[in-house]
Amino acid sequence: MKLLNALLVTAALGVSAAAFAGHGPHPSGPQGFDNPNVGTVAAVSKNAYDDQWVTLRGRLTNYLGHERYEFTDATGSIEVELDDDRDWSFVSKGQLIDIVGKVDKDFLSTTIEVKKIVPIERGGAQAPAPRGPQGM
Repeated sequence: MKLLNALLVTAALGVSAAAFAGHGPHPSGPQGFDNPNVGTVAAVSKNAYDDQWVTLRGRLTNYLGHERYEFTDATGSIEVELDDDRDWSFVSKGQLIDIVGKVDKDFLSTTIEVKKIVPIERGGAQAPAPRGPQGM
């Protein structure tokens, strides 16, 4: 009987420890708790912390070498990493995109490991203005 009680207590402690270990910032959790919306390259460079999830809107403007690109918005530029295990061929240079990724911050640099890209424009050109009776 004592053995059964000891096993039940051990199992209960293991389950509660696993439940607490799952808390913290991660992309599948609810928004607004440990994931402030940084929003700009300048804010990421100045305020973001290592492993923070961020969403930025801008353009890929330069290829820096193996998996590394320059991402630019109205406030500045930052290096981003696009893992070559994924197919990023749907994105063009200069195309307006949203990137979602994790900040990789150390003493000398800040980069973003991109996990998702959402195209805002098609290709690298600006979206055409809608034509209507006034636009003809």
